[in-house]
Amino acid sequence: MTKHWLTSITALCGNPWVTQIALTLYYLGIIAGLIAIYGRGDFSTPPFVYQSF
Repeated sequence: MTKHWLTSITALCGNPWVTQIALTLYYLGIIAGLIAIYGRGDFSTPPFVYQSF
């Protein structure tokens, strides 16, 4: 049973359409994460580490 799943997954990974869709979803996930992090509009720099020296 495991061998059947492994050959199916290997065949899907070799398909250019599946690879392209997976990469598109991956990059859209990265963009969505960046929007979630920086979407508040707070682009101020953090305080300087050595401010008290």
